Amino acid sequence: MAGPEGKDRPGQPGRSPVGAVILVVVAAWLVAGSAGLLAYPLRRILAIACLLSSALLEWPLSDRHWNRTLPSIIAGLIALGLISSRMAILNLVAVAIAAWAIGQPLTGQGTIPLRVSSVAITGLALYRGLVCSTPWAWQMADHLSKALAVGAAIFAGRVMDLGPTFAGLDILVLTVLFWLGLLATYRSTRFTTALYGLLGILAGQVIYLIVLAYVPDLLDAIRSPNDQNPGLWLGLLRKAIPWNMPILACLIHLAIISAMIRWPQWSMPRAIRPGTLRILVLIAVTALVPLVGFAQFTGPTLSGKKIVFYEKGFLNWLKPRHGQYGRLSSGMYGMLPEFIRSLGATAVISPDLGPEDIADADAVVLIFPDEPWGQGQKERIWQYVRNGGTLLVLGEHTTADPNGNNRFNEILEPTRIRVAFDSATFAVGGWLQSYEPIMHPITAGIPDDRNQFGVVIGASLEVGWPARPILMGKWGWSDLGDIGSTRAMMGNDRYEPGERLGDLILAAEQPLGKGRVVVFGDTSGLTNGIHPGSYVFTSRLFGYIAGHTAQAHPAWRQVLTIALAILAIVGLICLGTNLAPGAVILAFGIAWGLCVHGTAKAWQVIPSHGKQPPIQIAYVDSSHLEAYSNESWRPDGMGGLTLTLMRDDYLVFDLYKVDSKVLDGADLLVVVAPARPYKAREIEAIKRFVQQGGLLIVTVGYDRVGPSRSLLKAFGFYIGADPSYQQEPPALGHFKSPYLRSETNMAYVRFHAAWPIGCTDPNARVIAYGAEARPVIMLRRFGAGKVAVVGDTGFAMCKNLENEDGSPFEGMRENADFWRWFITILRDQPMWIPDSLLPKTTAQGGQAP
Repeated sequence: MAGPEGKDRPGQPGRSPVGAVILVVVAAWLVAGSAGLLAYPLRRILAIACLLSSALLEWPLSDRHWNRTLPSIIAGLIALGLISSRMAILNLVAVAIAAWAIGQPLTGQGTIPLRVSSVAITGLALYRGLVCSTPWAWQMADHLSKALAVGAAIFAGRVMDLGPTFAGLDILVLTVLFWLGLLATYRSTRFTTALYGLLGILAGQVIYLIVLAYVPDLLDAIRSPNDQNPGLWLGLLRKAIPWNMPILACLIHLAIISAMIRWPQWSMPRAIRPGTLRILVLIAVTALVPLVGFAQFTGPTLSGKKIVFYEKGFLNWLKPRHGQYGRLSSGMYGMLPEFIRSLGATAVISPDLGPEDIADADAVVLIFPDEPWGQGQKERIWQYVRNGGTLLVLGEHTTADPNGNNRFNEILEPTRIRVAFDSATFAVGGWLQSYEPIMHPITAGIPDDRNQFGVVIGASLEVGWPARPILMGKWGWSDLGDIGSTRAMMGNDRYEPGERLGDLILAAEQPLGKGRVVVFGDTSGLTNGIHPGSYVFTSRLFGYIAGHTAQAHPAWRQVLTIALAILAIVGLICLGTNLAPGAVILAFGIAWGLCVHGTAKAWQVIPSHGKQPPIQIAYVDSSHLEAYSNESWRPDGMGGLTLTLMRDDYLVFDLYKVDSKVLDGADLLVVVAPARPYKAREIEAIKRFVQQGGLLIVTVGYDRVGPSRSLLKAFGFYIGADPSYQQEPPALGHFKSPYLRSETNMAYVRFHAAWPIGCTDPNARVIAYGAEARPVIMLRRFGAGKVAVVGDTGFAMCKNLENEDGSPFEGMRENADFWRWFITILRDQPMWIPDSLLPKTTAQGGQAP
């Protein structure tokens, strides 16, 4: 069908490309996290479905020629591999490659919108890479978002404060780039046509923002405190608002893109023949964006460094201790000095931050200071920073004295960073899959599916130039504090007009003199209870503040990165829809992945055990889909075991990857019924760890033993009646078994759901038996180390070891006593004996005579 002047327009000849373009654009917004709060796996699955549907729409299988289709199939396989990455940028790269692959074999003007969409998605990937790697670029985007919100608020009569996510900047950027791509591709485009398109895009964006301004009213309308059973649809609506409101922006912009493609006044496409040199220059410029933006291939060293902690504040320096149980027995920061020592540095707890303490310090740390500053104390700290030191300040939510001040903002006076009087409140507990880190030596390559950054409910930060954000909470809002509230001055847990929605700054830094100040709005990540999961991030953090003097984002790098990204995007638009976009986006993806991987590897700071002073490190494997819950104090959680090991002076960490370099510095590894088998190299790493003196404990029942068999076999163990597994062994269920006897009493260990086990080593020791004298816990030596196997998946979980509230099981703490005894056996220490087996005259404290 011809246009008014008889010229072909996009979508002709042949079928209309609108459906295919819409699907690839939706896929791009999904993987970029622009379409609302969705779990990462769901984003990728939906994106793959969109891309496959787009390919099926454009590729009728009857008349495809292999010489045109084969390169697209290869590109599609590359895209499929990239879309499975945890890096959102690589997911966008995958969608851009897929869009190019879908359009590449096609002929005619109808293919042009697909190729333009590939260019636009490439531009979106570059934009996302820019704002994720350059703090100033993110701040520019944030200011633009606030300006759009203010403009829409004028029409709506409502006050709004939006971050880039809820302002829909990603959506706006892609639509504008698509429009510019069409304008650059077709010749004789009138100025009025370009202007109408841009005005239409802006109008659509304003309509979305006006609707968003009424979200608090909508929440009030669907919220009923007396309605305990809202029904399916109302319940879904309550969960979706406001977190999935960007879907509305997507729908509006999809309608605009559809109208662009069907615009009736397009003329013939402009013939562009970019030279090879231009394409190579564009590829080089694009690849330089991550390299200049954030790559740091020289890591820190903490050996011999001194980190000074201020002793005073709303805190304590207690550790978990025997005789105290439950979540509240964990203490706060007592394990932190040992952690610092495990990194090779020296930790000093200073009562007053006097000159003798901080003069030669590499970093000074203030954790929730709450007492008035002493005479000259602030000035001394400021001078320390200006002379080249680093100050780390950790604030908290809704903190203010009767005058509305707090101690951490007083110490931050020379900076443009302030801790807000609010609660940075998340949509998903622990900010799971809700973080937006700036690419930085301390954040690059760290995922956020298990709250590896360790932030919980803290305060957001107010940051102005020259301060720079480090970490943002994407899906949350600023719940403004209430001085009169009885809940630690916290707000009402409701999103209200004027409260910041989305992209809350959780951590930031600013150069000050020759030094720098790093600020967090929350203290949780360093506490005894949360630090086992956040130690990868905090070890890098301490490496940055004490073991590395260079700034992560000096001004020259930020300015150059912004210039390179703009040049790359302009070059993409100008080169049009030729082969360049496919090569450019692939080069950008490779460069991004290598820079993230190289920075993460260089900045890996691994805790290591030591003898003087003694430091013992225990890991709980979390890299093979273990059976336990990631929520520490759920019945299936490992909070009780973590505190049990801490009571015996272990530093306890989650093991995110079985790595020889990590295990070389460890003393104990606990494995709990993995659902993913261990690879051969992983088993060799664990065998090497044990042979060199490490301790391995495996807890798994027969019902979950499949993925563990190769690991158990490597040490001569099996779950069941015999090694051949020819028949299912009897389930022994819940019971208690004696493991230690005195002349008059026995100490018992309880099992949740046990199965019999065996070992090929005739010298293996049976620790506990089940019915009919079937072993359920066995221990053997292996090289210089030991391996213990428990035939019970739930043996070390909270439901069988320690309740969150600290209450005993049936009035007893049998398993807490068992672990205390068993650890002395594993470590070849003098045997600890439970009080119940000691004479009453010597039972005080439960120590063996």
